[in-house]
Amino acid sequence: MVLNILLTMNEKKMTSENELLIAIRDLLKDSGHLNKLHAEMRAIVTQILHERQLSMNAGDQKHIIPAPTDEVLLVNELIREYLEWNGYLYTASVMTSEAALPKDKKTRAELCAEVGVKDDEKSSNLPLLANLVIAYTERIRRKINKNKREL
Repeated sequence: MVLNILLTMNEKKMTSENELLIAIRDLLKDSGHLNKLHAEMRAIVTQILHERQLSMNAGDQKHIIPAPTDEVLLVNELIREYLEWNGYLYTASVMTSEAALPKDKKTRAELCAEVGVKDDEKSSNLPLLANLVIAYTERIRRKINKNKREL
């Protein structure tokens, strides 16, 4: 990456510091590193603000954020798996920080066991959250069709 920047600098024969900064920004943007840096900065700022909020509210009992339930943690893990599955790595990084998720994420097998899904060849082609939505909507459709036949 640094070599590319230096080569670009030589090719463009930078005449000012501003042009150099623009060239570096463009290279970072083209390589996808700029978005990653922005996401990492957002995650850090979010963490700092969260910690600040907790310390400011330490004595104020009515503003203490309750620990998330097991269900909330599971939903957050499913959302993280969905985001990462779709390549939204920076969004997942910020969410991990903001939701105070553990850095060590649960494996797909662990998530499947928790939600009661058997991962097979068909289901492994989609994120678990999508599989749950599909299963739920199919169940509702079958129920509606059953009720229509009974009428």
